[in-house]
Amino acid sequence: MTFRHRLALAAPLTAIALAAPAASPGVERLAISTPMSDVRLAVSPDGRHFLWGVVDKGKLEIVESRLVDGSWTPPVPVSFNGDANDFDPAFAPDGRSVWFFSNRAGGAGGDDLYRVTFDPRTRRYGVPQNLGPMVNTAGNEWAPSLSPDGKSLLFSSNRPGGSGRQDLYIAPLQGGRVGTPASLGPAIETGEDEFDATFAGSADTIVFTRGDAEGEAGTKLHLAVLRDGAWQDKGALPPEINCSTGLNIGPSVSHAGRFHWSAACGPGDTRLDLWSADLSFVLAGVARR
Repeated sequence: MTFRHRLALAAPLTAIALAAPAASPGVERLAISTPMSDVRLAVSPDGRHFLWGVVDKGKLEIVESRLVDGSWTPPVPVSFNGDANDFDPAFAPDGRSVWFFSNRAGGAGGDDLYRVTFDPRTRRYGVPQNLGPMVNTAGNEWAPSLSPDGKSLLFSSNRPGGSGRQDLYIAPLQGGRVGTPASLGPAIETGEDEFDATFAGSADTIVFTRGDAEGEAGTKLHLAVLRDGAWQDKGALPPEINCSTGLNIGPSVSHAGRFHWSAACGPGDTRLDLWSADLSFVLAGVARR
């Protein structure tokens, strides 16, 4: 059982206050007023819709907040949450679908990847559809992320043929169909867990999580780039980003060039909060090392 399934929160879901993105490239924590752990912020292309994962009374679910008349609404569960666990949301580049994982009935077993249509005008969702056997296995598939050009799907899986733990895979997308996933290769996959990845502004740059997906030994966020057909690990992100000695997870990038992630970095804080920084600051911090 991974940390995702062991997060325990005693308090019910309550309202939050979201801070406006800072003008400086420095790090900021999005102001929240709930004691729950918040994981992997997904920002719609128009910047008016937030999705993220929380644990409410022992259940993983996805919540949303909308920008209405200049203010963010209190978070509420999305309509497509099922009876089981739903987590790791991500918007498609065109904003017309949301991708996530769920262990709802009818899947291949474990956590499967799904997508659900989204109407940016009405803010309504369709019916979730399983991505099928090309992607989903009897194991766990997590954290779907689409490339900015919409031609690739990035996700993690502990499927047979990998390291035996969570590994990263990329599959081609064409006409809504998912092609054969391929591992990111030996420079990325290790004896540790590699998971929770996102494209960082282009199809040849990603940020991913490496460490212990059980949550016992901690994790760090890393940068990887595609060069001459092979993925290269450029090392851990700066300490301003890897601010926790425990979990640093759930990276995502908004269309506005903001980098988001989840970590427990506040004084005396043990829950995962949503953090933000300019993507340029994140990438420059690695380049300076």
